[in-house]
Amino acid sequence: MRKISFTRLQGVLVGTAAIAMMLFVSACAGTGTSTGQSTTSSTTNTQATSTTQVQQPTTQSSSPTVQSVAFKAGGISFIGPVKSITSSSLVMSAPNGQTYTMTITALTDRSAFGGSLPTVGASVDMDSTINPNGSLTATILKPAQPGDPDLNNVAYTGITTSPVGVDRVLHFTAGVKSYSFTIPATADLSDFSGNAQAIGVNMPVKVKVAYPANTIVSVGNASATTGG
Repeated sequence: MRKISFTRLQGVLVGTAAIAMMLFVSACAGTGTSTGQSTTSSTTNTQATSTTQVQQPTTQSSSPTVQSVAFKAGGISFIGPVKSITSSSLVMSAPNGQTYTMTITALTDRSAFGGSLPTVGASVDMDSTINPNGSLTATILKPAQPGDPDLNNVAYTGITTSPVGVDRVLHFTAGVKSYSFTIPATADLSDFSGNAQAIGVNMPVKVKVAYPANTIVSVGNASATTGG
């Protein structure tokens, strides 16, 4: 009887050891499963972060200072080189980096060229009027003078669309384009007694702008029907 009990006791011990080993293996497997869940959670968070970044709004660009509007009488003047010329049209480069095409008519003043036309490459002092369709007609063509203070200026003749306020912003329309420039303290405003706020609405003005600084040099009274 004692021998049989000892054998049974060995069986119980072996069974207990087996059960303990199974519990240990199960615990290790549980730890691995937990690690997998953590990885999945991290991936989900990364995806959520990525989605949030895609939904961020884009930055809006600033409003332009030149816009197309209804026609108001005006003109443009500048000194620049002749790019091409025929008996009826003239193409010139302006200090603002733009290229302009002007129509030449029988009324275009060419007396400074003896009634003839300038040649390609010549530096020309040009005045023009803006037509209702936005095209330009040359009114005066004359040779540019060395050292002319307006060599880097473009002069716009137009009509103010609002009074100048304390912000010193000048709004005006020349032809079919509306312009906005801030008047610096250095600008010549002698036609308005040096007071920017004296510039009211619907006033004919001639605005000289220096390039490439894009800064107003002067604002003066002007005829609303000529480009000079």
